[in-house]
Amino acid sequence: MPSYPYLDKINFPEDLRNLKETDLPAVCQDVREYIIDTLSDVGGHFASNLGVVELTVALHYVFQTPKDKIIWDVGHQTYPHKILTGRKKELPTVRKWLGLSGFPKREESEYDLYNTGHAGTSISQALGEACARDLMGENYKVAAVIGDASIATGMALEAMNHGGHIKPNMLVILNDNYMSISKNVGSISNYLNRIISSQVYNRGKTAFYGFLKWIPLIGPALQALAHNMETSFKHFMMRPGGLFEDLGFTYFGPIDGHDVNRVVQMLQNLSKIQGPILLHVLTQKGKGYKPAEADPIKYHGVTPFNKESGKMASADANKIGLSKIVGKTLIDLTNKDKRIAVITPAMIEGSGLRDYQETYPNHTFDVGIAEQHSVAFAGAMTNGGAIPFMCIYSTFLTRAMDQLVEDVSLMNLPVRFVIDRAGIVGPDGETHQGLSDLGYLAGLPNMDIMVPSSAQDIIDSLHFMKDYTEHPIAIRFPKDNGDLRELKFEAPNQVKKGKARLVSEGKDLLILSLGFMLPIAKQVAEILQSKGITTTVIDLFWLRPYDSDLVHKCIESTKQFVILDESYLHAGASGYLLNEIPNHLIGKFLKTFALPLEPIHHGERNQILEHYRLTASQIVDDLLPSLQK
Repeated sequence: MPSYPYLDKINFPEDLRNLKETDLPAVCQDVREYIIDTLSDVGGHFASNLGVVELTVALHYVFQTPKDKIIWDVGHQTYPHKILTGRKKELPTVRKWLGLSGFPKREESEYDLYNTGHAGTSISQALGEACARDLMGENYKVAAVIGDASIATGMALEAMNHGGHIKPNMLVILNDNYMSISKNVGSISNYLNRIISSQVYNRGKTAFYGFLKWIPLIGPALQALAHNMETSFKHFMMRPGGLFEDLGFTYFGPIDGHDVNRVVQMLQNLSKIQGPILLHVLTQKGKGYKPAEADPIKYHGVTPFNKESGKMASADANKIGLSKIVGKTLIDLTNKDKRIAVITPAMIEGSGLRDYQETYPNHTFDVGIAEQHSVAFAGAMTNGGAIPFMCIYSTFLTRAMDQLVEDVSLMNLPVRFVIDRAGIVGPDGETHQGLSDLGYLAGLPNMDIMVPSSAQDIIDSLHFMKDYTEHPIAIRFPKDNGDLRELKFEAPNQVKKGKARLVSEGKDLLILSLGFMLPIAKQVAEILQSKGITTTVIDLFWLRPYDSDLVHKCIESTKQFVILDESYLHAGASGYLLNEIPNHLIGKFLKTFALPLEPIHHGERNQILEHYRLTASQIVDDLLPSLQK
């Protein structure tokens, strides 16, 4: 086991605060090496965590956590925070079943205030904490740490607009990891901020304005002129802060976020200033590990890798992610029809659209972390004659519910929704599980829904969707792979609207299977067959409109039926299906096998299915008492 001379002595922030400030660079080195050593073995979020080591150490050194509150936006950059707050030895379990979450999690530690995973929430939460503190007469500091992408979200700007109006004492740290650290800009910035953030400057400024105000006749005019000159000078020398100053936050920065002593000095100075403050910190994703510095996108999330070379295990050349299948198919479609546009809310990589963007940059609209805007924008594109494919994760589509209703479905605008990461997502855990989309999509007027059960189905469905103009239409699929040797990109199969597929026939039980639950449904049928129980399996493929002729005929010819749905039990397809099935057939319904209404924790898909008794053998065990009566 490697040794970490300073980190080995730190279990909680009070241990860190017992060290000399001159020891902090060595602490940061230890933390960084520990992250590299650990994640090279187990994988996890990588580049973003290396980028915030110094900032995290500085915050816990200056702030009296957990009394003082630190709120992390998104939260995939909190591994250094977890290391310093009592979870160092557990880091090798991160994102694994029953292990540490890859995000802040209240159940893990009092140092984690909120379970996060979606962007743009931290400033609202920090503002709420600050206002509760003041209302209750308490005394502690509150800080939100938010990235340069997240701060552009509507929610973050709404919170800043509110905070700048009511002006509680709070700190927003803008962790900017896109701008390089320029020595010239950094030197000027450090000089200005050392003056501006000092208590002497702020007291002197207040006294100077007070003096000007009382000069007879011309005092108020001089005061306004001096203020305007100071504001103009600050905006000229520190252009990035103009927006935040206009929103009511006092802006400082940018400063080098990898100079831990400089960050400590700034945090100490800023703690003496009243009102809402924004500190702009420049960091580098992947800092301290050259492969990650060179390619932070590739090393955002890693599988186990060779520490010396940075090389991750080679994937099977015949396997292709379902997201990349979408990107490849959309290229093929756009080659033939230039009306196509592809829209995504900051998920070019995750949604498999990098090749598409490079091939058709003018047809690609990455709107940033702005899900509400993306859906309304897509709806409007249909009105202009374009063919928009809205590519989004299931968990993020919930952020645009109002727009789904008001700006697409009620007006029957034919947006093509391509919903990735539906169902169980695994290591990302409860904030990213895609378990609600079928329920709310089926509750929308005009919305048609396809639930493919294979990689080829996705290709076929996308071809069908391109020319489908009757209604908005959605396709949903999980994080999974297809086999390139089995896929037909050039001559896809023809899809017929509202037609399900009869997989097997039997008299005792009917299984209505949705999406990628089909392999489990087939296994259930095989096990039951070995016990003398015959089973009909229907791959629904379409949820709405669904194949009522086939489904009702099969229910009539079997004794009982069940539904298999990789969704929340009360937010999946069952409510829709059971209301479509005639009353005289409902009595044959046994149950829906789905996920219970509770946060579904992180772990591999097979582990989660087993925990909730959704494997084939467990489903058979639950069915047998009813089937053998």
